[in-house]
Amino acid sequence: MNNTWTGGQQAAEEDRKKLEDFESRIDPNNKQHTDLLEEMRRHTEQLEKSRKYEDPRLSFSTPEFKEAQRKFQQRFSVNFDRPIEYGMVKKYPWSTPTLQRLEVPVDVDGNPWPLDENGKPILKEGVDMEPSEQFKKMTEGSR
Repeated sequence: MNNTWTGGQQAAEEDRKKLEDFESRIDPNNKQHTDLLEEMRRHTEQLEKSRKYEDPRLSFSTPEFKEAQRKFQQRFSVNFDRPIEYGMVKKYPWSTPTLQRLEVPVDVDGNPWPLDENGKPILKEGVDMEPSEQFKKMTEGSR
């Protein structure tokens, strides 16, 4: 599958107009002009065929994808340097995993997170806000 975005219907229409403009200006007796025109026709037809089955949602170069990726990375980074307190847990090896609060917070490798004397996870300096508060700040900033 081709993951390059070739511009959709708007670009196809522009390509057709360029080809028609060139067709109207060529000298039919000039071999270079006719060869170039034929090459342009083949290329335009090839682009039209590729655009026929093109889905912009599958492209990694569209502005929509880049914006979604930026939001994901920003929200994902909020959880760095924090313990994992909820996880998909199987009660038995044959059971379906369910989202449950873990008895002890763990790091990404599954090792117990260090706790203070009150039983709260010890966070790095500068990581003192709840992720929900950071999400609120991010959404306020994007409006």
